[in-house]
Amino acid sequence: MKHFLRNFLSAAAVVLFAVSCDKNDGIAEEQTLPVTYINIEGTWELVEWNGEPLAEGTYAYIELTRQGEFSSYSNIESTALVTTAKTGTYDIDQDDDTVGGYYDYLDYEPWAHRYVVSGLTATSMTWTADDDASEVRVYSRIDSIPEDIVTPGNDDAE
Repeated sequence: MKHFLRNFLSAAAVVLFAVSCDKNDGIAEEQTLPVTYINIEGTWELVEWNGEPLAEGTYAYIELTRQGEFSSYSNIESTALVTTAKTGTYDIDQDDDTVGGYYDYLDYEPWAHRYVVSGLTATSMTWTADDDASEVRVYSRIDSIPEDIVTPGNDDAE
């Protein structure tokens, strides 16, 4: 009986040690979410474009609603100091996890690409153009777009 108890306790200790070593040292991985209007709703900042962080002073933000509407603010493709919101609608194809949209100001001209959304978590997502795998955008969820971008001051007003 002594040998049985000692062997049992030894085996239990080995199993407990093995189980504790399988854990990822307390680092919790973020859960990947399905691509739905509810899960991508919010305000997102572009933090990486085609594998590179944005250049200093460059920004791109997008606000997505559950109703399929968006507003975007960016100075990436503009030399203007003040940018205005580009608005429109977007849709999600849940069969292939793609998102695409249309701009209001261009008479509903479509976005240049549809994007495959991957790695969607509560705090980040990646968009890859479905027709150009080199076009990759990584977004990080933020609370709000900086106020000076949403409503830039007019220094000429008196």
